Order: sequence, then structure tokens, then C-alpha cells
Amino acid sequence: MSDSNSQRPGELSAASGRSGPNITLIFFAVVVALAVVFFLQNGERVSIDFLVFEKLTTIRWSILMATVLGVLLDRIFTIWWRRRKKKSDD
Repeated sequence: MSDSNSQRPGELSAASGRSGPNITLIFFAVVVALAVVFFLQNGERVSIDFLVFEKLTTIRWSILMATVLGVLLDRIFTIWWRRRKKKSDD
């Protein structure tokens, strides 16, 4: 008789009993691949005017900078919100 929990040498299984890559990891890899393709396909030159400066750049760098600024603003807002909530709880 063999134990149902025994494994052959070199065989790995997940805690859920399934083997193979995690579905979240696969989804993340697909999203990253699509983002890279999107970044590389948007190489047209554009002029950006913002308040007192003007910059000639490509769409890809404009999108990247907008994304980075959005993430930074999100982090700043989240930190502020948590501190505000923590003060009101005290």
C-alpha cells in the first residue's frame, strides 16, 4: 500500500494539491508582456506643454512618466489617508 501524500523524488506539488505555475503568476506575466509591447509600439514624437516648459519626447516616455506620477500620487494619498484615520482612532 502506498500513502496518498507520498511523492516521487523530484516531484513538486502546491499546497492546494495542484502542480504547475500559479495562475496569478501567469496573469502577471501576460500583463507585463502586454505593457512592454504597448511601450515599444508607441514611439511617435510629441510635444508636451506643461505650465512653463515645453518638451519634445516620445509617447512611450510620456505614458511612463504619467504612470510613475500616478503611482507616486497614489502612495502619498494612501499614506496621508492612513495617518488621518489613525489620528481619528486615537
